[in-house]
Amino acid sequence: MKLTEALMKNFLFLGDSITDCNHHFDPENLGYGYVRFIESQINTPDKNYQVQNFGNDGFTVPALRRLWNRSCLNLKPDFITILIGINDLAVIKNTGTTPSVGLAQFREQYQALLEDIRLMTDCPILLMEPFIFPHPAEYASWEPELHKMSEIIQQLADTHHAKFLPLWENLLSAAKKEGFSEITTDGIHLTARGHKILTDHWLHNFPLHLLPA
Repeated sequence: MKLTEALMKNFLFLGDSITDCNHHFDPENLGYGYVRFIESQINTPDKNYQVQNFGNDGFTVPALRRLWNRSCLNLKPDFITILIGINDLAVIKNTGTTPSVGLAQFREQYQALLEDIRLMTDCPILLMEPFIFPHPAEYASWEPELHKMSEIIQQLADTHHAKFLPLWENLLSAAKKEGFSEITTDGIHLTARGHKILTDHWLHNFPLHLLPA
């Protein structure tokens, strides 16, 4: 995926509560997590890029697709970042859905979301890997399905000319080294330190040198 200077003006972030991070209660509408941290890195006194946080607490892929078709069609994003999946996994694990059936539905729903987005824009898309921590220990049982979910997202990224950004191993490694409470508040959501690690990986995988001067 080639990113050019003609792009990179309007950054749109889509996802669940990890992206949301109370952005509805933030006067700047950025939230208090990685979206704000990224905005502070790419916007300097001589640069002013629009950063929009459309994360929503509790969102699954179908909910995000409804939001896209209801509220995002006229946004004209130049770059889209999506972090979604952990609530879809919670539905699979907590409703008695057979994992194979649930993951097939997840693939179908995510595919439909990306198809809808591609109908409106050919801008670069970054699909970030969902993650979970085995702390509390009950979440360790979610890991096999989450691995398969990550594979699905990576395959969809290839199909839709998007970029896949792995996060799980890096965040888990940091948690094992620094302590889980330093990285995650509850096994799903991130502390400020966790958001900073996520931000660093986003910035490392985004070619900042291609941003317009």
